Order: sequence, then structure tokens, then C-alpha cells
Amino acid sequence: MPDAIVGARRRRARRPGWGGAGWGWPWLGGGGGVPGDFVGARRRRARSGDVALIIMPLLHQITPYTAYVPGANNLGVILTGDGGAIAVDTGLDKDTGRMVRRALEEAGLRLCAIISTHHHADHIGGNDYLVRNLPGVAVYASRLEAPFIENPLLEPVYLALGASPPAALRTKWLMAKGVPVHQIIDGDTLEIAGVTLEIADLPGHSLGQIGVAFDGVCFAADGFFGPEVLAKHGIPYAHDVAAQIASLERLAMRDERFFLPGHGTLTPRSDLNATIQANRHAIERASRAVRDALAEPGDILTIARRVQQALGLTIAGLPQYAIFVSAVAAHLSYLEAQGGATLVMTSEGAVWRGGS
Repeated sequence: MPDAIVGARRRRARRPGWGGAGWGWPWLGGGGGVPGDFVGARRRRARSGDVALIIMPLLHQITPYTAYVPGANNLGVILTGDGGAIAVDTGLDKDTGRMVRRALEEAGLRLCAIISTHHHADHIGGNDYLVRNLPGVAVYASRLEAPFIENPLLEPVYLALGASPPAALRTKWLMAKGVPVHQIIDGDTLEIAGVTLEIADLPGHSLGQIGVAFDGVCFAADGFFGPEVLAKHGIPYAHDVAAQIASLERLAMRDERFFLPGHGTLTPRSDLNATIQANRHAIERASRAVRDALAEPGDILTIARRVQQALGLTIAGLPQYAIFVSAVAAHLSYLEAQGGATLVMTSEGAVWRGGS
């Protein structure tokens, strides 16, 4: 990935139950409703013996020209108004790619572009399936993220300290299939299929992560996590903790009606400040744990072990462990910039110490 949150086993999120009558899309005479309703196709009944099963559409409408496919990863959809659709991230693998395709086909929509908010495998894993199977789909990404999206081996490489990664890190959880990035996103606006989108810089979780805003919705990727996600897990993954905090502050200043995290529930603007604060608290808790682990000097693996024990984290496997150690390293760099940690060379190797 690296995954949204590290230090605990991932759980498969169940799709929420049906929320009410579907709206229909704007050009199909759709009406009102509330975000979270299923839209884009009529419910169909399938018979299984004497039990009637309701087959639900996958796509949830947010505002007239935005929607999403909910799940462990929320996958955004922007409507172009002429039957076209832009996907904001595609999930972990070909199965989530198929789900995006099915959701759009149910709604009578045609995929014309993919915006990859950042390179982690759980956000770009469906790209390959969609690009190979749907003609004319272009992939857009920021300049710093594009090389990783085109060359996904780079993710396990940096988690393996720059070395050729071991087999345990060459899994779909860390290494998606690469696709060409057709257009680099530079600047704060982007036009696709006649639709002008606002681009929000949200680095921190990843080197050049972006969010996308349109029609009253900010697709925030992993710029923040839902409180229920934070409550279940350990350290919110960061590449750069200071940048992560700054991105939270920029999100708090935005005025869209709804904010969709990559992991967590759709957040109305009225709940955003509390959610941002919960993210700040999770980051500060992680930094305190890392600072406390510096009570005695130690190398990165020793510090990571102390943090894991202090937070009571269960790490399921080697990919999760590599992600966890990387997050601890990010907090060490953050503390160093604040004068709270120092990396020194000793006869036993590189050792972190508390203080400047």
C-alpha cells in the first residue's frame, strides 16, 4: 500500500445497507434525496427458493454530479453530465476495478478517465484492469506520484531500504500492476471531458498526494481518516508528518458540503472539524509514543519495537511490519526537525537518541 493505518489487521468493510429511494441522475430527471442513497439503476429482485433477494446498485450519489462506491476503500466518481464518468482511485486490485466498471454500467455511465490521488496499491490496484478493458480511459496523477504509479515496484523498494525487495513485499498489498500516466496534474485546476475540477495538494501521507473537489464534494483520499478507522488501528501512516498535519489544516479551511476520505464514512462539513481534530490527536499520540521510545538510544528497529509494545499493536505480517517501521521513521524525522531526536553514528551502527 502503504495502508491508510498501520499496526493492526485490516478488516473487510461491509457495504452499507440500502438507504432509501434512488435519485436518478440529473439528465434522467433525478430528484432530491440524501447522500448515501443507492442510485443509477432500479432495484432488481432475484428469487432464491421462496426468498426474494434485492440486488442493490453499487453507486451511492452524494450531490447531483458526484457519487462513490463505498467499501474498505471509498472510490469516488465524478459525472461529466453527458453520460461520462471520472473515477477517483480504483481500489486494491482487478476485483475492485471490476466493481467500478459494474457500478458505472449499472448507472449507464461510461468511464473516460481515472485520477489516481496517490500511488499506494490500495488506491491504484484497479487501474490496470480498467485501462486494459475499457477503451480510451486516460490516467491522471501528480508529478511526484506518477513514477510510482507507472513503476509500482518502487513502493516495495523504498520499504526495503532501497534494495531489491524480498518476496514478502512483492504482494498486491504493496505492489499493484503499473499503467502509463497519460497526463501529469500540475496546478490547482484540471479539465477533463469539459469539466473543470479543483485540485487540492494533500502531501504527507504520500509524497505528492492530491485531493479532488467538484460539485460540493472534496474527495480527500488519505488526507484524513474516519474516526471509526482511527479508533480501530494504531498509527496513521505518514511519509512526512509535518506535511500531513499541514494538509489537515488546509482541509479544515475548505467549505465543500461533503468530504470523502479514502477510508471511513462520508463526512458532512458540519462534522469535519471534529474529524480533523481526531486525526490530529492520533498523529500526536503516535509522535508521543515515538518520543517516549527514545528514553534510551536505539536503532530504528529497536525504536519501532518499543512503539509497538507501548501502543499494544498486533502486526499481522511482513508487509504491515514494513509499513509500520516506515511510519515510525517518519515520526523520528519529524521529531528531529523539532529538535526532539538525533540520528548519530556509533560503533554499533546508526542510533536514534532523544533531544538535539
